[in-house]
Amino acid sequence: MQPSPSRVPDADQIDLKQVFGTLRRYAPWLLLAPVLAAGGTYALSKRQPPVYEATTSVIALDNDAQNSVINNTLVTAPPLPQGAVDQVVHSRSLVRDVVARLKKTDIDPAVIRKISGDLENELASGTFSRLKVRARLDTQQRGVYELRARGETPHAAQQLAQVGVESLIAWDNNRAKQGVIRSRNSLQAQLRDLGVRIQATPVNSLERQSLVAAQGSVLQNLSQVAVLETAASGTLVLVADSVEPRAPVSPRPLRNAALAGLLALFLSVGGALLTDSLRRRVNGSEDLLPLGLPVLGQLPLLRRRDLGQGFVQASQNGPLYEGIGFLRINVQSLLQRGTHRRLVMSSAYPSEGKSSVTAALAQSMGASGLKVLVIDADLRRPSQSKVWGVERGSRQPLPGTDPTLPPAATLSEIFLRPEAGYVTRVAENVDLLPAGAPLRGAGMPTMLNQPTFRSHLERWSEGYDFVLIDSPPMLSLPDTLAVAPFTEGVMLVVEAGKTRLSDVERTIQNARVANVPILGFVVNKIARQSSSYYYAYGYGSEGQAGSRTSSPQP
Repeated sequence: MQPSPSRVPDADQIDLKQVFGTLRRYAPWLLLAPVLAAGGTYALSKRQPPVYEATTSVIALDNDAQNSVINNTLVTAPPLPQGAVDQVVHSRSLVRDVVARLKKTDIDPAVIRKISGDLENELASGTFSRLKVRARLDTQQRGVYELRARGETPHAAQQLAQVGVESLIAWDNNRAKQGVIRSRNSLQAQLRDLGVRIQATPVNSLERQSLVAAQGSVLQNLSQVAVLETAASGTLVLVADSVEPRAPVSPRPLRNAALAGLLALFLSVGGALLTDSLRRRVNGSEDLLPLGLPVLGQLPLLRRRDLGQGFVQASQNGPLYEGIGFLRINVQSLLQRGTHRRLVMSSAYPSEGKSSVTAALAQSMGASGLKVLVIDADLRRPSQSKVWGVERGSRQPLPGTDPTLPPAATLSEIFLRPEAGYVTRVAENVDLLPAGAPLRGAGMPTMLNQPTFRSHLERWSEGYDFVLIDSPPMLSLPDTLAVAPFTEGVMLVVEAGKTRLSDVERTIQNARVANVPILGFVVNKIARQSSSYYYAYGYGSEGQAGSRTSSPQP
């Protein structure tokens, strides 16, 4: 038997070649998805109305002066804590003040209503985009607050930023006046109370004179409080007025399209790799070992120039010769006890190379001195005639043929006239019984299910060492399960990098249900490495490794 490769890849390692192979298989979708996503995003972005953004800024200062006289005549607000300005800008009272100030500007009333509605909705939802605050402060809460405002037009954005900062500064100044206003209200209440008491006391009485003196003191304090109220100020000072923006901040069709395209590419690549991992493919013999069946051969993927004269010719020399030789020896060892050894060649799906492998194996057996009969039982898609070039062969009678009758040279004709059966000599010691023209209809499967097929097969096998039957794919048609019971079993051709392991398992399960033995696998179209080969010694040099590009192997 052919030895398995000495080194089995670790399942935990990432096979970059397999990854790139997967991406190459999904390349059309991987290219189409980003293009569609980018194009759709660009079209949607172009349809969105533009949004402009204007900025203005205020600075938070410490109002303590070095002059004691100034400090005694000024009332300043305490420093604002972290996050206070952002909370104020997004408070209902400030929003109402902003809307009231906007109504006094020359902005379109419809735009004002839209801004007002958005501000109210943002208060309810807790997410803000019309007015935003960005703070750059030191540890003592001193620094710059940047106010950003968005509008439907450059003028609307500029005006919204301006009235926003005006409302903020007005709130800060009003915060500084709150203590002075409370003092004024208290002094005014004292003054009213003294007035009432003075009116209730006798003229020229000592008590009245005392109340009048107290009233004068309160009036003096009240006048000082009025001065302090006028001079009261907050900690925020305007730094930069807002300016009308020249370009919108959104939408940005090109940027959005690029981001959407990249996201679609990443998602599609991830989806392709995930799908491929869930639908694991056979990449080598190590993937088939857990199935408990031998790998009888491993055949390389041929370059297009290697197939110039056909697959059979390519198997006689070059990189395919060695693999076919191993396959022949393994098959002979496996079936050495049989008298007329019959073997079915099949696959899970079409285009995995079963017909080419059948022809190459037959040629190798014939060259070693064995007499081989190849039967093309794939009646729907016959390939052996094309592989061999039957028109160049000579006809040979099958055992039991009446030479006086017109020859029946195809499988379909022989079923109708079995006594006139002929085969075509296609190579040394190799005869071919072609399927004939592709058949369609319900009568075709019954041909292989007829009880006479077994007797025909036994008669045709006389005089041959091996009979190789090229049958349809096992997951596509039931014909293989009808033919295989009359043989030693099925050899399954598996295409590396394409056939899913789950499909191989399903094929084996179907064969077991039908009591059909699977003799082993042939791993076909294995991509060759540039520095090594898959067998113990290489037939070709490194220069023969070439690229993966090839013609399909039928």
